[in-house]
Amino acid sequence: MAKFTAAKIKEQTKKIQETIQREKRHYREQNFTEVTSEDIARKLRRLKSPMIVFQGWSGSAPAGGTINYSVGIWNPDPSEAIWLFAHAWVGSGNVDPLVGTFLLNVDTRFPRLTEPAFAGASIGPSSSLTISFNLQVPTGVQKTNYIGNTCLMQFNWHDVGAYLDRSVWPFTVT
Repeated sequence: MAKFTAAKIKEQTKKIQETIQREKRHYREQNFTEVTSEDIARKLRRLKSPMIVFQGWSGSAPAGGTINYSVGIWNPDPSEAIWLFAHAWVGSGNVDPLVGTFLLNVDTRFPRLTEPAFAGASIGPSSSLTISFNLQVPTGVQKTNYIGNTCLMQFNWHDVGAYLDRSVWPFTVT
């Protein structure tokens, strides 16, 4: 049984695209990616939600500098989503289809960051929120391109949590 009908997918796609257009203005001088209407339909057909719908980040920083990164999350469900966390790190894991090894592919010279604080984020039905990070670039790393990853998770304080979605965002150390 489909999670969303064709009519609901069309309705959610319109709402998500409107949200992305509003948010996009905040990232004019930064890198920005967004889901396409095809991505939205594909994500809405799967069982897991909320989902990542956009991201914006400063494209470069010197060693010792900071990469500013924000991820936009959408809740298409008719109920509030609670206990949500985004985890960001550097590594080449995004191409790995297995969640376990995707999460372990880490360049340990960079910090691993998780936001927000206890008890996580909550998103109302058909709503979005943005979670932001400031990734400190270590001194002494080579001037080249690196790959940032984000994992959206929903915790369960007394049982196994849920992996919900992922995104990737390359940046340059200058």
